[in-house]
Amino acid sequence: MLEKIANSRTFVSLVLAGMTGLILFTMCPFPQGNLYLQYVALRDPLVYSVLAGSYTLFLFSTPFFIYSAAFSGIYVLSFARKRKQKRNPLPLYPDPKFRDDLFLVVGEIHHPTRISPASEPQWLTIPEKGLFTGIGVFGAVGTGKTTCCMRPFAEQLIAFKADEPAKRIGGLVLEVKGDFCHQIREIARQHDREDDYVEIALNSDYRYNPLHSDLDSSALAYSVASLLNNLYGHGKEPFWQQAYTNMLQHIILLHKVLYDYVTFFDVYECAISPLKLEKRIEEGKARFETREYVCVAPEVYGNEKFASTFAEFVFAYDEAKGMYKAPVSVRLEELLGKQGTALECQRFTVEASSDLDDIKRQQLEAVKRWYFDDWMGLERKLRSSIVEGVSIFLSLFDINPAVKRIFCPPKQTYDPALNVPNENGTFPYGKPFPSFNWLIEHGKICALNFPISLNASLARILGTMLKLDFQRAVLGRIPEMERDRERYFRQVFLMCDEYQSFATVGESDPIGDEKFFSLSRQSKCIPIVATQSISSLKSTLSGDSYRTLLQTFRTKIFLALADDFSTRLASELCGREDRPFVTYNISESGQDSKLSLLTGKTVSDRGSISASKSYSVRLDYRFSQKFLAELANAQAVVLPYDGLNPMPATLCYLKPYYLDPNVSYFDQIARGLL
Repeated sequence: MLEKIANSRTFVSLVLAGMTGLILFTMCPFPQGNLYLQYVALRDPLVYSVLAGSYTLFLFSTPFFIYSAAFSGIYVLSFARKRKQKRNPLPLYPDPKFRDDLFLVVGEIHHPTRISPASEPQWLTIPEKGLFTGIGVFGAVGTGKTTCCMRPFAEQLIAFKADEPAKRIGGLVLEVKGDFCHQIREIARQHDREDDYVEIALNSDYRYNPLHSDLDSSALAYSVASLLNNLYGHGKEPFWQQAYTNMLQHIILLHKVLYDYVTFFDVYECAISPLKLEKRIEEGKARFETREYVCVAPEVYGNEKFASTFAEFVFAYDEAKGMYKAPVSVRLEELLGKQGTALECQRFTVEASSDLDDIKRQQLEAVKRWYFDDWMGLERKLRSSIVEGVSIFLSLFDINPAVKRIFCPPKQTYDPALNVPNENGTFPYGKPFPSFNWLIEHGKICALNFPISLNASLARILGTMLKLDFQRAVLGRIPEMERDRERYFRQVFLMCDEYQSFATVGESDPIGDEKFFSLSRQSKCIPIVATQSISSLKSTLSGDSYRTLLQTFRTKIFLALADDFSTRLASELCGREDRPFVTYNISESGQDSKLSLLTGKTVSDRGSISASKSYSVRLDYRFSQKFLAELANAQAVVLPYDGLNPMPATLCYLKPYYLDPNVSYFDQIARGLL
């Protein structure tokens, strides 16, 4: 009742003022009989009329002003504070499963720089072109990177075109805690895509050999060397990296020449054992070179008369010929010449297989030259130092049998004729992990479930190797997309939680995440990474290379940051803008000042105090470091990019996956849901 009266205070004031004026007009009419007023009426009738009319007017206007002021005070003190601004509801959240175009909803936006609800809230969306330029999420521990960003983003991408197998989005998911993979699997199951989920883990059926690819030996060795540099840092002396890279490429080349297959365990075994490496080279010589043998009958070989002759040489029994044979050498030729015709023997030549081409022979010759003329020419201590540079990495595939079984499978694993599934669907040599080219084109979601708690170094190595294979496959789509422009190429995503554990930069090297992210837009790849802070990337990567990596993420999402370096850099990235500043000045002046004998201070008989207030416009940070450090849960400052134009930094309210996205952030706060 009182609120209705206060809202209609002008009308009520008029009614009450009219009633009060009538009462006053009746009880206190204009004093016409006053002697002075009569004198004024005689001398100047116009002035008398003005006084009489003003008196009557004031009888009605004065109560109106009094009532109006009273009701206005009541309204201001009682009802205006309680009155809420009328807000329109948040637009309906677009279901990702029924979206015609690909875009990502980051959260809801109200006032761009102030935490307050707006009358017209909107969704902050990143269109498809903007997604291809990368999204970086930065937030301290417990700020909701996974619950408010990674999982909602993953659900939107996985649900897009889920009912159309030819347009489903696949990709690679990397994480270190071991729980995000299960969430991805659950999301895929909710959208009937459980068959698209492919997981690599120690207890999975898949076997993954990082060295089993179509890359040549030098490229594989270079990838391993670059990985070691990112994991363990660059040395001051480049000789060591060049030396072990050279060793790795020749060992890998030797196995590819001999078996067309190599694993990290094979490389480790030959690197630490010169005898095994030399044995592999001798095996290659036996396969690729024309060899001449001397054969003797068993009765001749067992004759004591020739025992001293045969003792120096290694004769092997050849079942096909039924004789003992040994390779022809200069020493054997001399002894056979001394015996003359008394020793009956046969000579035969073994030609190399005709199906082996000349390229592999030349490659074997290159390995032999490196081993005998280069490697063995180094001092033994120097060779041991070079081997130790990579053995710390390669030994990880030997000391853990489960890791060796999964990531160093035998060659038979990739042979469809030998590795035939049994009746129960299991493979005798393990299920071979498909190539990323096949996974991408079929919309599969690959995840590495290897928690960092099991082995931090190994988890980082495997994740990085998997990421490099994925990146090569994605970049390989570019020429194919250019050749066949009429064909529909599905989008692909790379999601990495705790990205600082897998980040690699190439700097002067031809590989590195910053080079991939700068080229991935053309291959329709959507990189989304989350890390604790910019400082985490800086401490992981060498030098200022983190800056090169940071600039490849055109869309940046800053949740609450906990270190001064990250808050300062994020504040600078958000830019500056003109802001009004108010300055207050208070000054005191006195005249005839003198020293007080009582207090020892100056006093004056006459003094004055003046105060001034001035306004000015200054260029200040759009979001201060303090503001970025004190963001609440599900609050973020976003630097969005739509693929064509950068948008100004804005305050955004994220949508946790466990809450209804159609409920506004401020309503969730009021209900105690956040």
